[in-house]
Amino acid sequence: MAHQGEGESMRLAMEKMLYDSGVDMVFSGHVHAYERFTRVYDNNAAPCGPIYITIGDGGNREGLAMAYKEPSPSISLFREASFGHGRLRIINETHAHWSWHRNDDSASVMADDVWIESLSSLPSCGQMKGKVPTHDEL
Repeated sequence: MAHQGEGESMRLAMEKMLYDSGVDMVFSGHVHAYERFTRVYDNNAAPCGPIYITIGDGGNREGLAMAYKEPSPSISLFREASFGHGRLRIINETHAHWSWHRNDDSASVMADDVWIESLSSLPSCGQMKGKVPTHDEL
């Protein structure tokens, strides 16, 4: 629960712009842990919103953020308080692969991965840009 709610004013200021621009992924740090969310808009799952990844787990003298909000929100797909690093591979203009590797083990181990299809390649999302989705559209 480290820094819970601290970014709310930033979310309110930036989220509509990110959504309207068709941003596929948002990477952030500060919280010293790893968490990957589904595509999100306004704190709800949204098929045309960006995937959010918190990757602040490179290490620091304060240690890891061990406490998470329980139960896990439905938009959180994977989370772990371990040191690690990520790898983003751009495959082509419509696909990418994200993987997160735990560094706590004797060798780097892939603990989470996801294939990303660009929103620009999805006809249903291209039509949504500039329009805030209603609850029924999600």
